[in-house]
Amino acid sequence: MAHRYAKVFFAVLREAMALAAVALLALHWIAPARPPCLEHRSSQLISRARVPRAEADTSADADVIIIGSGIGGLSCACLLARYGLKPLVLESHSIPGGCAHSFERRTAAGTFVFDSGPSLWAGMSAPSVNPLRQVLDAVDESDSIEWARYDGWGMVLPQGDFYFKTGDAASWAETVERFGGADAPAQWRRLMQTAAPVIEASGATPPMVLRSDVGALLPLLRCLPGLAKAAPQAKFLNGPFSLLMSKAELTDPFLKGWLDYLSFALSGLEADGTLGAAVSFTLGDLYRPNATLDYPIGGSGAVIAALKRGLEKLGGELRTGTHVEEIRIDGRGRATGVRLRNGEQLRASRAVVSNADAWATAKMLPEASRPQRRPDSGGPLNGGMPMTPSFMHLHLGLRGPLPEGTGIHYSVLLDSFEHILSDRNMVIISIPTLLDPKLAPAGSHVLHAYYAADEPYDDWEGLARDSAEYAALKLERAKPLWAAVEKVIPNVRDLVEIEMVASPLTHERFLRRTRGTYGPPLFANDGSTVPFAKTTIPGLLHCGDSCFPGIGVPSAAASGMNAANTLVAPWEQLRLMAELDSQGMLQPAPGAPLSLD
Repeated sequence: MAHRYAKVFFAVLREAMALAAVALLALHWIAPARPPCLEHRSSQLISRARVPRAEADTSADADVIIIGSGIGGLSCACLLARYGLKPLVLESHSIPGGCAHSFERRTAAGTFVFDSGPSLWAGMSAPSVNPLRQVLDAVDESDSIEWARYDGWGMVLPQGDFYFKTGDAASWAETVERFGGADAPAQWRRLMQTAAPVIEASGATPPMVLRSDVGALLPLLRCLPGLAKAAPQAKFLNGPFSLLMSKAELTDPFLKGWLDYLSFALSGLEADGTLGAAVSFTLGDLYRPNATLDYPIGGSGAVIAALKRGLEKLGGELRTGTHVEEIRIDGRGRATGVRLRNGEQLRASRAVVSNADAWATAKMLPEASRPQRRPDSGGPLNGGMPMTPSFMHLHLGLRGPLPEGTGIHYSVLLDSFEHILSDRNMVIISIPTLLDPKLAPAGSHVLHAYYAADEPYDDWEGLARDSAEYAALKLERAKPLWAAVEKVIPNVRDLVEIEMVASPLTHERFLRRTRGTYGPPLFANDGSTVPFAKTTIPGLLHCGDSCFPGIGVPSAAASGMNAANTLVAPWEQLRLMAELDSQGMLQPAPGAPLSLD
């Protein structure tokens, strides 16, 4: 009987921890920002929170070694430094940021700055429930980034175009009337009424509560009102969003296509493979009156630079051009440090955190320490996790003016809106120079077009990067990207100053993504989900998209929170939460009521 109750206890604990993550939003969309908070005393908070540790092992190279400087790894390192630990981040690339880094190309006309990844941001320009915003708040770097705000993006569909304007119920009602069936307006109202309690529950607990051990009970107790609100909606928050669509009896093809589109933008999968909490929160964001989106002045690199500053001013360290060859395991089976490609060995007194993907992490383990793979196993360290396909990217530097009315963002559906996962169907386009002209020479623009989780690696495997075959395949596979861009800028080929095509091999080479993957799907076909931060090896934790809550910028930041919090005592986490909460940094102010139109 005791064993039975223990199983129930840990099942409830895991469910509660998952509920604590429901504040996570989309690959790039998060809850509406709160008005500027009261007096900002972050530097005072930092001085209180960082307590020197007499028990620190001074012979170690760091308290915690983090492999990889993606948003997950940097978020983890920043919080560890805020807790008073000494984190060391090791990045193989010469530029930090992982999938979110920026890079430059110089021409006779001047310098073009390109984003390698994220193009949609929100909940960043003021305190909010965005986990990344909360990490920046914790290290007093939020105000160091200037954010431009805008109100939506263009949709280019086979059946016609429209502009999705955030927080504008009348505009959306016109879109539904135009593209949906006769019953579509009623179905949409029914969906939003059904989703309203789930949307409310999805923001009931701050992501800072996350941790991956039994110590989670203490921070969760602090959030009992939020958990009580979320618990009745657990099925819809922790399951795929398609469950909520079924409950609302949604059948209209356009509306189903729209929700699959939002899901795909978050996770690279349709609604039946995307976390219900993320899509629900996205709906709450996009349809709340006067909602806006953000873009960092200076590009994605400005966000990474702020995280780096926050880390280093608190005593942490980031090394670029430092490739980890092996995770060191001692005779007790515990991760104790790393061996670099140059043979140097670095020791961690507390733990190693891998921000590399699950498959790359497994390869860094000594052969004897790799868990044996079983046919029914889906563990992250034994190759058992499924893998989504990869990317194709088109980066352009453009001369001269763009057509009048060109916007910063577009989603172009080349084939079918009702079948989002059709091969090379959806292309996302970003033109950030329309908000930040300094990213390009005067009068010029940068453009980034890509299709994500839609390019198979098999066709590229084994190709030499300098071969004619590789060059020809890049040209062929980039055709849908060009076709999408030409729907927005018909004369784009006449404006090209710089042209770069990136393939799955590019992702694999520069971002160390195994087979160029977009990441593991949150829900595998067997019903399993990605794990939490702790691995089966003591002293080895994970952050990034290979652990809960999955793919996307907010999710990656939350995974870094999770790993960092797990490495400190619960009361230290509670103290930090209390200090941030006292400044209005953990929850947004109550916004305008959600529109159900």
